[in-house]
Amino acid sequence: MTSAGHVPPSEQEQLAALRAAYPTPEDLVSRMHRELDALEAVIRAAAPHWTTVLPGREWTPAQEAEHTVIINEGTGRLARLLLSDKAIRQPPEVPGEYREGRRQAPANTIPAGDHTPEQVLERHAATRELLTVTAPADPTRTYYHPFMGQLDALDWLRMAAYQTRHHRQAIERGLAGLNGTAP
Repeated sequence: MTSAGHVPPSEQEQLAALRAAYPTPEDLVSRMHRELDALEAVIRAAAPHWTTVLPGREWTPAQEAEHTVIINEGTGRLARLLLSDKAIRQPPEVPGEYREGRRQAPANTIPAGDHTPEQVLERHAATRELLTVTAPADPTRTYYHPFMGQLDALDWLRMAAYQTRHHRQAIERGLAGLNGTAP
């Protein structure tokens, strides 16, 4: 239970929702391309407000975008490892933290927010090839996720697509709030 009394969904519920949202590897690749394109567009649109904390959020567009790219870089590399025959060294299984019903970013994914839009876009472009690979389900090759448990490459990529969408929409809503328009 979280401090606000909210019970977060179980790992199984979260995983079922991800699998329903992105049912096949091919659907995931197609939707991932769209999400990456949409994130690029929103980063460009956010440039005038790059260092302004977004309404209803704790981060600026710079931080939201950088966090998304950090996650996508790690997920892309991890998916490639899981799809390979290389040995996998598991991390300690430390559950993620919730505050007021919201997941808290692990320390290694907290953004500095000091990169320009162009720098973030450059890093973002480099993740595209890593994230748009067709990954079959393979329960024998998994890696621990702090909020979802053991995930294979396909489920890690599903999580990246969801996370990209979530943060892109947060930036869009924040920009709409700053501009006085409805999201």
